[in-house]
Amino acid sequence: MNHDAPFYVLGPLTTDSAPGYDHIVSAIGGTVAAIHGANFLCYVTPAEHLCLPDADDVKNGVIASRIAAHSADVVNNIHGARERDFIMSKARRGLDWKTMYRQALDPEMARKR
Repeated sequence: MNHDAPFYVLGPLTTDSAPGYDHIVSAIGGTVAAIHGANFLCYVTPAEHLCLPDADDVKNGVIASRIAAHSADVVNNIHGARERDFIMSKARRGLDWKTMYRQALDPEMARKR
């Protein structure tokens, strides 16, 4: 169908009723798309349908897309994804903060909290 070209999606938005949260809605749709074969996810910002994004909007969109891609990798048993979550689970149980920060998809946010 796509002649072995990478399949790329923007979103897809699973609902249009959450303005300001389009990055979350897109991450949900992106996970589903990646589970079913999408090779590349384009990030969507929280401001996507409201205004031009600022740097924080872009960062939040990229992180949401990374979470979506990682979630799909776990489901699709992509090498390293489950191992990362297993290492994180062990670190949480052992209160190993350094390992948790190292394994976090957004270490900066993890350190803030």
